[in-house]
Amino acid sequence: MRRRGPASTGHEPEAVGMRLPPPVTVAVIGAAGGVVEFLWPTSFAVGCITTWLGAGLVACGAALIGLAALALRRVGTSPDPRRAVHALAENGIYRRSRNPIYLGMLTVLLGAGLWSNSVWVAASALPAWAVLQRTIVAREEAYLAARFPAQYSAYAARVRRWF
Repeated sequence: MRRRGPASTGHEPEAVGMRLPPPVTVAVIGAAGGVVEFLWPTSFAVGCITTWLGAGLVACGAALIGLAALALRRVGTSPDPRRAVHALAENGIYRRSRNPIYLGMLTVLLGAGLWSNSVWVAASALPAWAVLQRTIVAREEAYLAARFPAQYSAYAARVRRWF
């Protein structure tokens, strides 16, 4: 079902506005975990299990990102958060989470850490979540609340931020 937002009144910002795209933000934090891993090597005690679990998490995270991008495209909105939002996605995976793409990115990062047997890379998912929450999700929520006041308020009351 396509849900179109209200016509622009000229008071809403055209896009969220952010310094780095979210995938770059998460990748930089994951790479920082990789640098720390290089300097102070670690490993999980149960190697083979973490490899399979990590691969599964990477696959699940990638699937989550794909489902979310598909749901956004179905309502005529770009998955790129730096572009204007033309409609609020409330169906598909967006019935369960308001941020499934970011959740998918964090799942991929955690999975990559487990898959590569790196405690530091896996642990970098926590600061990545904090940075996403404070610098990107907060801005997006304010933007969507201004762009679709009643619709976003009802949606936010009905659907959890993460899962």
